[in-house]
Amino acid sequence: MKKIAIVGAGPYGLIALDRLIKQAPYEKIELLVFDPAGPGGEVWRKEQSDQVIMNTVMQHVTLFSEEEGPSLAEWSQTEAVKFLSTFAEGDSFLSETKLGGNDYCQRRYYGVYQYWFFKQLTEQLPTNITVSLIKEAVIDLTVTKECILIQASDIHQVTDVILATGHSPNYFIEGKNNEDYAKKHGLFYQGPGNPSDTPLEKILATDTVIIRGVGLSFFDYLALFVDKWGGRFSEENNHLNYLPSGNEQTLIVGSGRGLPYHTRPKNQKRPSEDAQPQILTNEFMNQFNGSAQELFDLLRKEAELVYYQKKLADTKINMPQFLADYRIGEREIILDKYQIPVEDRLDWSVLFDPAKKIAPQNFPEFVQWYLKKDIEAAALGNKTGAIASAIDTYKEIQAPLHAMLDQEKFTPKEYLEDFFGTFKRNYNFLTVGAPIIRQKQLLALIEAGVVKFLAPEMMVERIDGQFLAYSKKNTSRSFFSKNLIEARLSATGLEHTKNPLLIRMREKGYIVPHYLIIEGKKQLTGAIRVNRKTHQLIAQDGQILPHIYCYGLPLEGLDWLNATSPRPKSKDRIFYLANQMVQTIYR
Repeated sequence: MKKIAIVGAGPYGLIALDRLIKQAPYEKIELLVFDPAGPGGEVWRKEQSDQVIMNTVMQHVTLFSEEEGPSLAEWSQTEAVKFLSTFAEGDSFLSETKLGGNDYCQRRYYGVYQYWFFKQLTEQLPTNITVSLIKEAVIDLTVTKECILIQASDIHQVTDVILATGHSPNYFIEGKNNEDYAKKHGLFYQGPGNPSDTPLEKILATDTVIIRGVGLSFFDYLALFVDKWGGRFSEENNHLNYLPSGNEQTLIVGSGRGLPYHTRPKNQKRPSEDAQPQILTNEFMNQFNGSAQELFDLLRKEAELVYYQKKLADTKINMPQFLADYRIGEREIILDKYQIPVEDRLDWSVLFDPAKKIAPQNFPEFVQWYLKKDIEAAALGNKTGAIASAIDTYKEIQAPLHAMLDQEKFTPKEYLEDFFGTFKRNYNFLTVGAPIIRQKQLLALIEAGVVKFLAPEMMVERIDGQFLAYSKKNTSRSFFSKNLIEARLSATGLEHTKNPLLIRMREKGYIVPHYLIIEGKKQLTGAIRVNRKTHQLIAQDGQILPHIYCYGLPLEGLDWLNATSPRPKSKDRIFYLANQMVQTIYR
């Protein structure tokens, strides 16, 4: 008899559960799901602030493979109201049922969808399968000759384990120093983590709060601060104004790059309308033996083809011929041949580094200009706007890159420095920004004087019993504060994890860090080492542990894009990975 444990009940854990049920052979199978927060896990738990929202439109989120069940948007319009009536706090979610497919719902609402998904699975089980939800943390695991012992409050004997642990806090040396300094001087310090867990009520009532990081967590903090202050936004001529309550503090914000990620384009695509490669086709990739830089260049060209198709749509250019020439020709030669003005040409350096030519002292004013232009481009939509369509194409053509990783075609240096280094940073900056509404709110807060941006290369020092923030590029402009927030999630890294289970497994040699050899030196990637095809753990002695599997965020640095939820009707990679593990388990 198979007795399989899934550690983690977020999207990855629930998808693994779904595959284990639907692909099960006709024999007795017992499935145990461990998560202290229950279905949805810690990140998506329904008991969190209603101020934080998802970063993906509702119609592009699902837990069902292909046509097996409703997307988040479809569920919200059909099943949600009835389901919400079954638990006490359900009324607090009813406003979300009024949202459309292209809206961004509260993060906790996705947690409710995951809870419903779990209930659907467990209420329609085949007679040979049982599922037990154990709302406890797994703190240890031991492999014996006969079985695997899972320890929570009790010890459970299982035959197989799937680790889908998601985000785990990590030891952060700089954070520990800041934490100790804050305790010594009576300051407020919040290290990397989920903004919904930050006790903002403990923020010291001073004039300023320093926030380091301007990614997605930063926008969560903005929403939480506005709610804490009691301020509100009003809209006039498609522009937001911030109406202060009088309780505001000045937020001093910055990061390495200095700018928020590009605004997520207005969605105009149905779930099945993902961008399709014109150059990086399966046939092409099967024969491709070029460098990482060549591949990245061809991906940019894929986006350029879509950009020019939109940008030049109202000109007299023979579009089919232009696109055919551009697909195989040298960029500048083709653009010159068709007399495309310089101002209409796509400039990647401006997209990847918009502030490159901006003097540090002019950076705060530039941020407002950047946000306005970026919001305008995003609002044109990912099917009709030239920039928005190009960004969406760059984002959606992922299969060629996954293939290069799976087939280990990158050299170690390309893998670590080019792909997981420069490319990933630029990809994230371009494609995983906040929705338009969040960027508009940020702009309103800047215009109201509530948010002040530092120039790039932000630094924070501990001086005179306070925190001091400034930019290395403009040291003459600095701010003291008794409050410091790290607006980001913990980076992945087995060597620094605080997860008790992963620590114990590491101590026992069951899990080891994935690494590469570059110029004779071992370089850690941050991921756990697994067999690429099956996602079975590779132990300290180099042997595969045949009954322990792992996927999702603990493998970031080996796999890519491990924090996303599946997209409907797209043959999403998450389903592919879950299927690979489940087929190996049932083999």
